[in-house]
Amino acid sequence: MNPSRSFSFARKSLLSPGSVLCPSCSRSFGATASQYAGHNKWSKTKHIKAVTDKKKMTERVSFTKLITMYSKMYGEDVRFNPQLANAVAAATKASVPKSLIEGAIARGQGRSATGAQLEPMTMEILMPPNIALVADIETDNKTRSLHDLKFVVKKAGGLVGSTAFYFSRRGRAVFKPRDGGPSLTDVLDEAIEHEGTEDVEEHPDGGYLIWTEPSKLMAITEAISKRFELEVVESEIMWAANEDTKADVDSAELVESLNTLLSGLREYTEVRALFANIRQGTITDDEWDKLERHIDI
Repeated sequence: MNPSRSFSFARKSLLSPGSVLCPSCSRSFGATASQYAGHNKWSKTKHIKAVTDKKKMTERVSFTKLITMYSKMYGEDVRFNPQLANAVAAATKASVPKSLIEGAIARGQGRSATGAQLEPMTMEILMPPNIALVADIETDNKTRSLHDLKFVVKKAGGLVGSTAFYFSRRGRAVFKPRDGGPSLTDVLDEAIEHEGTEDVEEHPDGGYLIWTEPSKLMAITEAISKRFELEVVESEIMWAANEDTKADVDSAELVESLNTLLSGLREYTEVRALFANIRQGTITDDEWDKLERHIDI
């Protein structure tokens, strides 16, 4: 049947003999297939919601990492740890759930939100042919975490295998600049006085970046912060990709595959940090931002 065809309701069979059908009752009606007027609008709404949710997740990861770091460095009691108190206040203002904040503080003390002892674990991941990743994990149940994360990797088209040789283990501390603060030379002169300092750089976003031997990271971070009264933005032991093993990301398809993997892994609070040997190739800045927001270096 043509859905837009007109037809008449002349219900003569229902009329008794001698009855007359008035003209208004035999008028024509148009029957047109219904349009899904709200479908396109809902698709756009879902897309906007997905983008917003990803931004929220990225912000939450940033806040919880900072809270965990300050808890680890200066203790879990906000009354005696102003850096932690400020980070918690900022996270609360940004609507980070209380459960995530409490969990981040607990992780800084080496335990889960339920009080169970956390154990460190590393997962090495390969995205064929040459994308290498390492995930640093802290969990109270290694078997469960390994099972869950392997499923995420497989779903994204990755493999769990040996990739550590693509990276070097290094300490990395980032300090926020302040008005009237030290120059790069001042920070360099102070840093080289401490055993284990490897390099000092200006950070692209401002402030200073210091590379250290892993075992010396905490001592150097505290010394520089105290000497110049600088706020610590990051202080972590990283898996830094070796220069000769870095791989360019050149296609939108690879961006989507990696984004599926990285965002999937980030949904698990056990994943403390993610490292990859990738660098921006011919993809756009927006496409690169999709990936960079998930990785720690």
